[in-house]
Amino acid sequence: MSDVSLPKLLRQVRKAVAQENFQEAEELYGKILENPEMEDNLDIHLRHAYCSEKLGNIEQAIETYTAVIKIYKKSGEEGAAAALEQLIEALQKEPEETEGETADASSNQPEIEIPDSEIPDDAALMERLCNMGELVTFNAGDMLCKNGDMPDHLWLLKSGELSVQLPEYEEPDIIQVKDGHLALVGEVGFFTKQRRIADVHATSVAELYIVRASDIHAQQEKDPGFSKAIDRLLIERWAEPVLTRHTVFERVNDIDRMRIMHSFKRITLGPGETLVEAGEEHDYTYMLQSGCMFFMHSKEQPDDTTETDDGSLMSTVFPGDMIHLGGLLKGYQSDYRVVTATPVQLLRLSREEFEPFTLRRPWIIQAILRFSHRPANLQIMKPEDDYLWKADRHIKTQ
Repeated sequence: MSDVSLPKLLRQVRKAVAQENFQEAEELYGKILENPEMEDNLDIHLRHAYCSEKLGNIEQAIETYTAVIKIYKKSGEEGAAAALEQLIEALQKEPEETEGETADASSNQPEIEIPDSEIPDDAALMERLCNMGELVTFNAGDMLCKNGDMPDHLWLLKSGELSVQLPEYEEPDIIQVKDGHLALVGEVGFFTKQRRIADVHATSVAELYIVRASDIHAQQEKDPGFSKAIDRLLIERWAEPVLTRHTVFERVNDIDRMRIMHSFKRITLGPGETLVEAGEEHDYTYMLQSGCMFFMHSKEQPDDTTETDDGSLMSTVFPGDMIHLGGLLKGYQSDYRVVTATPVQLLRLSREEFEPFTLRRPWIIQAILRFSHRPANLQIMKPEDDYLWKADRHIKTQ
C-alpha cells in the first residue's frame, strides 16, 4: 500500500469526488481498499464502483457491484441487494436503449387532470384487482413467501389467518380479515420493489387473491384512472405510515399529515441523473419510493465527530428515506448533491404546496430549520422504526 496515511487518502478522495474528478477518485479508492481496515468496507466498494461507472469502466463497475450484492445477501440486506441488481440491469443494456429510457423516465410531464368519477374508490379498486388476480386457497403451514423473495405479487387476503415473521422480531404478527374487508399483504415489496422482508405463512385455511405486479403496472400504463387509484393506495397504505416515523412530521395530527402526504407528486428518474445540485435553490423535498441514490456532501465539517466512520462524504439513500427537507424553506441552498444510482421512483413535495400547512404551525418551520442546519451527512431523514409494514391494511369491499 502507499505510504500516504489512510486519513489523508480519505480527505483526498472526498475532495476529488466533490470536484467530480472521478479518475483521481477511482485511483484513490483503489489505494484505500488496499488497507486491511477498509478491504471489507461496503460503502468504499460502492463508491469505487460508482467512480468506475462514471469513467465508463462498466465491466469493472458491474464486477464490484456483483461482489457487493453477494455480501448484502449474505448479511440479509435484501433491499440494498435488489437496488444494485436493478443498477446492473440498467448498465448491461445498450447505451442507446438506456439513454432513451432515461429521457422518457425523467421527462415527467405535467399531470393530466382526471375527473374523480374516473378514479375508482377503494372498493371498486379492490374489485378490479381481484378480477385481475387468481383466487387461491392456502392450507395451514403453506408459505406465501420467504424473507428475500422477489416482490412479484400483491396478495389480497379474503379469509383466514396469516403469520408474518420478521427476522429481527421474536414473536410473529398475525393478519386476520375484518368482515366486509380485504387485507393487503406484500404491499411494501410491491410499492418499493425491495425483496420480501419477512416469512409469511398461513396459520389456518386462507383464501387469497394473487395479483401479479407486472399486470398491475401494465394496467397503470393503459388506464390513468386506475393508476391514480393505485397511487392513492401507495400514499395512504405505505407513504403516510412512513411519514409518521419521521421526526419532523410525527407531531402533526393524523388528518393534516394525510393532507400533506396527498400533496406529494410521484416522479421517475433514470440512473445517473442529478436530482439536487449543490448550491442551488431547489424548492422540493423528496421521499424515495424505490431504487437507490447517492447523497454526496462535499463540504468540510467543522468537527471531525460529524463525519462518517470512514471519513467519507458520500451516503446512500434507500426507500423510505427523505432528503432535502430544507427545500421547503424559502432561499435554502444545499451543500450537497443528490445523484440517482439506479432507476428511482420518488414522491416530491413542493414548497408552494407545503406553505399553507405552515401558516398555523410556526413550530414546523423551526423544526425543519434545525434539521437543515445539521451537518450535511446527517440530513438524510430515515424512519425511526423499521417495522414499517405494520400499517392499516384492511380495505372495505362494500
